[in-house]
Amino acid sequence: MAKTEYRLCMIEVLFFGRMVDAAGMRHTSLPHSEGLRLSDIRVRLLPDMDGVRMSVNKVQVVGDQALHDGDEVAFFSVFSGG
Repeated sequence: MAKTEYRLCMIEVLFFGRMVDAAGMRHTSLPHSEGLRLSDIRVRLLPDMDGVRMSVNKVQVVGDQALHDGDEVAFFSVFSGG
């Protein structure tokens, strides 16, 4: 009998700057489910934060979007420098 392998669908989540302190971590992995959106993760992990910037797969996102298995989400604050 063939052995069946199961792979859990995951989203990688990274935090930078003051988002590390707000979330209490630098990185986490969350299970992906059908219909999961960027706003769902933001509300779950950073519910009371203002000034949150977001990216999906290293592209900055303004607003919301659907997420897919294997996506990398990053939360960061506004920064400046030269």
